[in-house]
Amino acid sequence: MKKMSLSLNTDPDSDQDSGNGEGPGTPDSTPPADQENSRQSGGISIIGGGAVAFGLLGIFSMGYIFVPLALICSLIALFMGQMSWAFIGLLLTVAGFITSPVLLGILGIAWLIP
Repeated sequence: MKKMSLSLNTDPDSDQDSGNGEGPGTPDSTPPADQENSRQSGGISIIGGGAVAFGLLGIFSMGYIFVPLALICSLIALFMGQMSWAFIGLLLTVAGFITSPVLLGILGIAWLIP
């Protein structure tokens, strides 16, 4: 009968826990997940990329749709700690707001409401 392993290690070639503290379950043998993620570089975050993309779309197309989406994605990226993406997204959101006549009209009409 085959012995079932309770380890989360999916590598079939890894040595099973031999009981001496040197197996795959010890903290020294595998790095934590946050260290593995910090070693990966060159990836674009989905939320930050969405903020920049929606900001550009807000400038060059229908601003009344894409500017609020860019603002939402920029704020989410800001709270997730992606400062550079959030800053660029917020700048593009402001530029999209300024270049959108529909949003400026909505802001102008809002001043008339008592």
